[in-house]
Amino acid sequence: MRSHRLNPAGDIRGSLVEIHRDSWRLSRRPLQWDFIFTRPCVLRGAHVHRLRFDYMVVVDGRARIGLTDIRRDSPTFRQGIAIEVSGTEPEVIVIPPGVVHSIYAHSAMSYLYGLTAYYDGTDQLGCRYDDPGLGVAWPDRDPVQIERDAALPDFETLIRQFEDAGGVAVTD
Repeated sequence: MRSHRLNPAGDIRGSLVEIHRDSWRLSRRPLQWDFIFTRPCVLRGAHVHRLRFDYMVVVDGRARIGLTDIRRDSPTFRQGIAIEVSGTEPEVIVIPPGVVHSIYAHSAMSYLYGLTAYYDGTDQLGCRYDDPGLGVAWPDRDPVQIERDAALPDFETLIRQFEDAGGVAVTD
């Protein structure tokens, strides 16, 4: 996972912040950008991709992003972290293939979500957000989730499915 602190430039009108420059070389260039609004206490995920990098930039509100590395050859294999992000201190979070990710909205929030491959639903596996194997603590024991995410398997099943599918198929 990579992160790049963003530097808003402000004046009496408000502010402007660059969210991407190819010269930053964070990873592959996003091909698709989505704008997502999330209600308070919603948790999206936990999901992982084999083929694409994801970019997340919270533009309004506060969130916790949970990240767990399932790349077997990585020095951080099976390690999980949670990072707090907000629209008032913007940064771009780059999530490589093989890193399981979830996002929890502390408040109503909006974020930009960049993808380095077009979304078609085929490059996504997942597991339960609260599986202890993820190593991520969440502030809510009963977050709002869609049925699909609530029905995901456990972490060990996710790792088996990911490896059976060939593991990471793209690298930096």
